Amino acid sequence: MFLLMLMVGYKRSFVLTLNAWAELETQETQKLSAENAQLTLDALRVSIVQLNKTIGRSDISPDKVNQEILGTISEFSQTNEVNLQNLEATHSFQTVDFTIFSNLIAVEGSFNGILSLVYFMENNFEYARLTNVSLYTETDLTNSTSGAQKKTKLYGKLLFQHYRQIN
Repeated sequence: MFLLMLMVGYKRSFVLTLNAWAELETQETQKLSAENAQLTLDALRVSIVQLNKTIGRSDISPDKVNQEILGTISEFSQTNEVNLQNLEATHSFQTVDFTIFSNLIAVEGSFNGILSLVYFMENNFEYARLTNVSLYTETDLTNSTSGAQKKTKLYGKLLFQHYRQIN
């Protein structure tokens, strides 16, 4: 009889208590996992902000980026020795995860003017990243018929790139 009472007590009390402890440990583990998930989300948000700062914002259309580049360079050229010469059509390259858009702009001006434009666009333009700069000269042949010296002009090609993630 005592043995029977011991078994019934074990089944009614101890098993329920042991199951409750196991459930409590499971809930604690899930709580820690949820807290870690919030920390992971915060870290991902910081990474996205850093990525956008590094390679340009991804939430705007290529046409808007093109307009921003033109507007910024035009505004800059009003107070500096730089003139916008050419804007090529936006080129796009698609990968599995995202699309890269490239804008190639040609400017003409003095060395200091082009250099200050490059510095300004690298540090202050947030819609795309300046990824390549090439400087070259061309001789102006229009003055050669009048006997004047040939004039050499300095040009710079600026390549801007930004991305858009494919959902």
